[in-house]
Amino acid sequence: MTFENGSRIGDYEIVAPLGAGGMGQVYKVRNLITDRVEAMKVLLPNLASEPSLADRFLREIKVQANLDHPNIAKLYSAQHIGDQLLMLMEFVEGVSLDRRIREGPVPVADAVEHVVQVLAALDYAHQHGVIHRDIKPANMMLTPAGRIKLMDFGIAKATAEPGLTGTGMTVGSLYYMSPEQIQGGAVDHRSDLYSVGISLYEMVTGRKPFDGTTQFSIMNAHLEKTPVPPIELDARIPPALNELIVLSLNRDPARRFQSAAAFRNALSSLQPESIRPVQAPSATVAHARSRRALWVAAGGLCTVLAIIAVIQFGPRTRTQAGAPQPAPSQPTVSPQQVPSQPAAPAPAPSSSAPPSTAPPAAETMPTAIPPAATALPARRAAHPAAQTQVHQEPGAPPADSPSTSTAPPPPNPATSAPVPNKPDMEPLREQFTQLDGRAESIHGTLDNLQRSQAAQGLSLRGDWTTARRLMDSYLGQANAALAGDDAASAKAYLEKAERQIAFLEKALNK
Repeated sequence: MTFENGSRIGDYEIVAPLGAGGMGQVYKVRNLITDRVEAMKVLLPNLASEPSLADRFLREIKVQANLDHPNIAKLYSAQHIGDQLLMLMEFVEGVSLDRRIREGPVPVADAVEHVVQVLAALDYAHQHGVIHRDIKPANMMLTPAGRIKLMDFGIAKATAEPGLTGTGMTVGSLYYMSPEQIQGGAVDHRSDLYSVGISLYEMVTGRKPFDGTTQFSIMNAHLEKTPVPPIELDARIPPALNELIVLSLNRDPARRFQSAAAFRNALSSLQPESIRPVQAPSATVAHARSRRALWVAAGGLCTVLAIIAVIQFGPRTRTQAGAPQPAPSQPTVSPQQVPSQPAAPAPAPSSSAPPSTAPPAAETMPTAIPPAATALPARRAAHPAAQTQVHQEPGAPPADSPSTSTAPPPPNPATSAPVPNKPDMEPLREQFTQLDGRAESIHGTLDNLQRSQAAQGLSLRGDWTTARRLMDSYLGQANAALAGDDAASAKAYLEKAERQIAFLEKALNK
């Protein structure tokens, strides 16, 4: 049987070859009955001659034949002609993303749009029990209308079966295979999502995350190495997109996105301005910016001249002899000390005076915790001791009101005596730093999900919101305990915070 241009195979006429792969050859053909142009994939003879392998392909073909999605190239039928197994598919006009990447990195906005379409196709396929197992840019066709068509469903699943690596595995596919697929272990839909992450990485950077000169070196890189974050290769890549790509490339399937829908929603929730290409400013905007820059420069010059005048002649508030003016009768209190105190001085507290009605931030109950956006800066303070101004240990006397005296507050028996650094505090501080970093990652994911769901008129799950508030509350109280060298309290709060963090990470598949 020949497959030359113009030759006839059953009811089809060969028009032109389209390409070859590890599983067979693809031709552009014309159906002589319907006059429709289609694509014919001819499986390699050494594969088609194995009955068990052919049966396995046919089972997958039957599943794929029932897939009907705008981002999936349609499989029309399959036929046995002689000793050949043929697949007749939709002919897709366009260019593969693999060829597009050879021209250079794909603009971020375009790459995100392409992958969102790929994930829509995978979400549909996974729900119908089909795992692609050969996701790569070469199997993503971009049509002139900007639509992505995912190719080669069903066939690639057989390439990962035990004993088929010699015929089904190619170096090209190895670049995109998940670690569990390389190891020959159980492979599910999350393997496809890993391959999508690899493809997205390559689109925005123009480079594959794992490279090598031999099959072994490439496989070992997937199994042992951590890819360089895309943002380190191109600083223009949005940090939020960088985090999503890194998350998708986790070697542990349980710590990746757990569904194509979750991956797609995370990408769709990216702010449009963060992925939109930067446009050159118009002449009007450029002129306005130049005028604004001129005024800023003039203001800076005036400031410098004013400073020189002060240095030269001294401030006007000093006497002729150079001594400062007498202090006012009432002490001056900075706004930071009394953010909401009335103008009239309050009486000095006594031992029987009730404590302030405003609860300290670190002791606030979870139901009254401010939103995460306001809680994060408190946890990111450079020095944990900065929160001791609002932390009140249970039973400790209230601090003096700063509006009545400039003298330091009465000594607190729990904190006045110098406390030496305890040997067990440093591990607790390291634990706090690690938990705080994990919490920050959780906040970023939840914020993205919240924006995505808000656009659909939805809100975050109640248990996630509660766990987020508890997480911030416990981290805040642990921070305050660390500032006071209270190892027992710090340890207890860190354990509580870690439980909430673990719950959220599992729920968000982090």
